Amino acid sequence: MEMEFKDTGRRRRFVLILLGVGLALAAGLGAFSLANKGGPAVEVVKKSVLVAARDIPARTQVGTDDLTLRQVPIDEALTQSYEANTDVVGRVTSVPIYTDQQITPNLFATSTADADFSILGADDVVTATSPQWRAVAVNIPPERAVGGEIKAGQHVDLFVSVEIKVLNQDADGNYVGCDTITASQFQCGKSTKISFQDLEVLKSTPDDDLYVFKVDLHQAEQIAQVIQEAPDSFTMVLRPDEDNRDVDTTQYGTTTDRLIMTYLFPAPQLVNLQDLLGPSPYPYPGSPSGSPVPGSAGGGEPGASPGPSTSPGPDASLAPGESPAASGSPTESAQPSATP
Repeated sequence: MEMEFKDTGRRRRFVLILLGVGLALAAGLGAFSLANKGGPAVEVVKKSVLVAARDIPARTQVGTDDLTLRQVPIDEALTQSYEANTDVVGRVTSVPIYTDQQITPNLFATSTADADFSILGADDVVTATSPQWRAVAVNIPPERAVGGEIKAGQHVDLFVSVEIKVLNQDADGNYVGCDTITASQFQCGKSTKISFQDLEVLKSTPDDDLYVFKVDLHQAEQIAQVIQEAPDSFTMVLRPDEDNRDVDTTQYGTTTDRLIMTYLFPAPQLVNLQDLLGPSPYPYPGSPSGSPVPGSAGGGEPGASPGPSTSPGPDASLAPGESPAASGSPTESAQPSATP
């Protein structure tokens, strides 16, 4: 009798291998399905920022068409990026800005976000022929700055008061400063005139008597010269918001003599109280008859100064009570003998 031997272990191993491969394929397929469909997608948080819609050259005023809003991942949004057109439109770029670049304060020549004031306004365009705007600071105390009530954004006029030095030729032909009135009736003294009109106040710091104005380059140069010659010479007057008119300054300018002639200030005269009040009812001790009131000018002695004249000025031809005519020029009329 013959017996047959069969190796069943080999067959079992083959079945197990096939089963393992099938399970591996099933697991991979399940993992792939879960990765694409099985779980919820992670939401990316985004932020709306302002970016350049096209390339913007340097020194260019930004317009609405130069900008657009774009949603970017929150981790890609810059902290200082602007989020609204109104924060940027009208400003002037200091460097080129490229398409899709986020708009930040450091891209502009000046900005209210990182400075106390902006020299260029929304309507200012930098071109080859546009004014060369500058900012200049001037110290003005409150009594000459509307009590220190001037605010940024207001418009003012500046007066300048300077000491006029009149020169005259001496016997040797040298020009020297004159202490008296010249032959042409000019003399040294203060002179005040409106010099800078309709200046915009960019910054006001009344506690420090400091004001920053928007001026063109010529005005900045002139103000610098005034500060060198007469640093404490500015007076500021406030303009109404609606008044942007230019004044013809040829008809302006004030000196002491013009002030006297315009408003007819009387010149003080020596007063003899005896002539003015009459004899005193109480004789002064040591005087045989009525004497002037103690303290009166002249003391009643011979040669004392006469009483007040009926003429208000040096012109003896004027009738009593008649005032001398006003003159707009210091050379058209004789100088008064005294000033207030």
